[in-house]
Amino acid sequence: MHRTGELYGQYKTLEQQRETASLGMWIFLYTEVLFFGGLFMTYTLNRSAYSDVFAAASKSINLTLGAVNTVVLIASSLTMAMSVWASQIGKKKLVTIFLIATLVLGSVFLGIKAIEYHEKFVEHHVPGLDFNF
Repeated sequence: MHRTGELYGQYKTLEQQRETASLGMWIFLYTEVLFFGGLFMTYTLNRSAYSDVFAAASKSINLTLGAVNTVVLIASSLTMAMSVWASQIGKKKLVTIFLIATLVLGSVFLGIKAIEYHEKFVEHHVPGLDFNF
């Protein structure tokens, strides 16, 4: 629902519009819990079943790049949220600024991932003919 309480065309009442938005959000949250619950369960099971492999693999992780990339990812989420906020209050110039900042931070994120993946290819830590562990 729009912040002004405007009724969109496909709804009969504001109450129906609010309930639909609420239901949509709950469905989204439910699917996120299912997806990430399964993801974390798979990680936990594999980590406990193959702890020696996880220990060996963790020695080749670049913690500095990972930490910087985490900060960049969180900052890009913030700039995207700020862009949505600026759009809601009608500040078009701020929307543009925040979207450009999001694009820049996204590019930085991908650049760091490229560096990380390049390291893995150079060290032959990806499956292929010269795979090493």
